[in-house]
Amino acid sequence: MIPFFLFVLFAFVACLLAQVAAKPQRIFEYPYFMAAVYAVFVLPQAYSLANFPGGVGSDDVQDVLLMCILCLAAAVFGYSLRPSESTDKLFSRPVDPSRLLTMGVGLIVVGVVSTILMPKAEIQIAERGGLTGALTIYMFFGSLTLPGFAICVRLLREKFTKGRLAAVLLGAYVPISAIVFGGRREVAVTFALSLVLSSFYKNRKVPSRIVIFGALFFAMIAIPATGTYRGLVGQGRMDMVTKIRPIDNFVDFFTQESVLELRNAAALINSTRIRDTFGWGAAYWNQLVFRFVPAQIVGRDVKDALMIGKTSSRHLYITELVNNYEISAGSTNTGMGDSYEQFGWFGCLFFAVLGMFFKSIWTSTLSHDAVFLQVFYIMVCSSAMRTITHQTVDFLPGMVYQMIFLGGCYVYAKIPERDLLLRGQVRGSAQGRRPVQFRGRGLRR
Repeated sequence: MIPFFLFVLFAFVACLLAQVAAKPQRIFEYPYFMAAVYAVFVLPQAYSLANFPGGVGSDDVQDVLLMCILCLAAAVFGYSLRPSESTDKLFSRPVDPSRLLTMGVGLIVVGVVSTILMPKAEIQIAERGGLTGALTIYMFFGSLTLPGFAICVRLLREKFTKGRLAAVLLGAYVPISAIVFGGRREVAVTFALSLVLSSFYKNRKVPSRIVIFGALFFAMIAIPATGTYRGLVGQGRMDMVTKIRPIDNFVDFFTQESVLELRNAAALINSTRIRDTFGWGAAYWNQLVFRFVPAQIVGRDVKDALMIGKTSSRHLYITELVNNYEISAGSTNTGMGDSYEQFGWFGCLFFAVLGMFFKSIWTSTLSHDAVFLQVFYIMVCSSAMRTITHQTVDFLPGMVYQMIFLGGCYVYAKIPERDLLLRGQVRGSAQGRRPVQFRGRGLRR
């Protein structure tokens, strides 16, 4: 059955990417974006795992391949459902550009300052393990640079000014540093989406097929070499970076046993089934507590008490697996593994829910007034990527994080309804909403 499941998985991804080739703008939509993640991350590992099972059995390989298929199918199914109209009504109000720019610059400044302070902060370890102290606070606020950057890029696309350009350049400092000196893939994706999607929302410009598939090929080759790159940079051996052979590292996937996240997922699925340790959604709540409840303020005991089950903030990511299987340092469980750990085969429905969520957001972003949703969509796309490459439990905290800070920006910058009435921009009227059209072929709205 392994060859059969492998064929189905490859064919499924190929069909979705073929639709991107037919209409390149689809690469921005959830199921096709996820198919791209599958192509560069899952498929090479799936092929390698089928040939080199390592510490897992053939039945475990079959299970993880089937889970991969089910998760992608659920994403496509969820996206095919009718989008929610309430999203557009609530969040597609025009905003004051000057106020939004102020908030964007504010996010950038907080993020840049926090990032600069990180190396200077003392590394403190709590009594029960895990980071604590000022460093965790700086890490929490350091991520604000990216939404601030996305806001300023979107405004710069709308109207070029020197002030907006300066804000964009300032906001680019942190992500470029993270990409160059940290090899951060998620930051690279968010940075690129901020530039490309901002251009799409303003001028409906879509990258060419050559650019899209060239980027996918580059990512597929580069991902296996990321660990080596990070290690060299961390050791200060930048002179050795040019000696990395990405193609050789990629070929290793097909010629020898390698560290594979999908192998971790297969072991996790097997262990969950044997030990009957299904979480039934507890991990999603526990991750929210872990991210947003500060132990420095409420105390570690209170934070642990808020979590469901025997999990504590110290052992949140520790899972004991059968057959003495050990997850390699720096590797992940993948979203296919942790969604199964929570709900078994029904864990794939998490991706159906995400499909409905992204369909509603994407449809609403096509309105000219939906600047807030456009920036929000850019930010949660990288979180969606993590649901495949890392774990699904990260998505909800990431979404809440963006809603808190971007939502605050929206509340401050949106134009009050009474002002819209004075201007004749009544919601739903022809004067109040500009039609959204693709240039040339494509969707009209």
